[in-house]
Amino acid sequence: MRTPYDFVELLAAHKDCDTQLIERARKLSPLEMETSTDPKIIRIRKMIYSVQGEIHRMRGFVRLEPRGRKVLWGRMSPDHEIGFEVADFFAKRFPGTIIVLGDETKSCSSLRIEGGFLRTRGDGVTKSLEELGSLMNIETDEDDAEADVSDLWEIYYKSQDQPREDGRRPFGGRISKKALMSAGMETERGRGNKRLADFI
Repeated sequence: MRTPYDFVELLAAHKDCDTQLIERARKLSPLEMETSTDPKIIRIRKMIYSVQGEIHRMRGFVRLEPRGRKVLWGRMSPDHEIGFEVADFFAKRFPGTIIVLGDETKSCSSLRIEGGFLRTRGDGVTKSLEELGSLMNIETDEDDAEADVSDLWEIYYKSQDQPREDGRRPFGGRISKKALMSAGMETERGRGNKRLADFI
């Protein structure tokens, strides 16, 4: 079954959601939500699937960069309110590390602790990183090898986007421009001159 048990939370994260839709969805089970042919419920189901799809894309496309030893940050501009869904996902993968995700206007920070998450909303990634830097005395070294992680990812994606000999595109050719832009990736397609292995 594609509809999860917490589908009401996913619906609430949709940019076009209102209280009437949430109240209607609360009266339904996941099975009713998935199998109903009522046009209003079909609309709700599409909204849920839209939020699920964006969460999945952001988890796959957002690239994290280190800021000191205890902070990882990445750029993303989602259409829906999914900042904490994605930040919590990365916080689980990197326990003890603060995850900061967002763009220049809003950001979400998450830290996995025993029994849950510490979360904060911010006024943008830059401002959140500055505040964390002053609180934690983070010093960044521009000559640090980890500072060029984003360049390595760009080279990797360029190398994956080269046309195959039989004329078909590899998986990189199927990444939509909207997904690349919302994840903050600026890769130009089909122009990979260097490969990731050249840097190792």
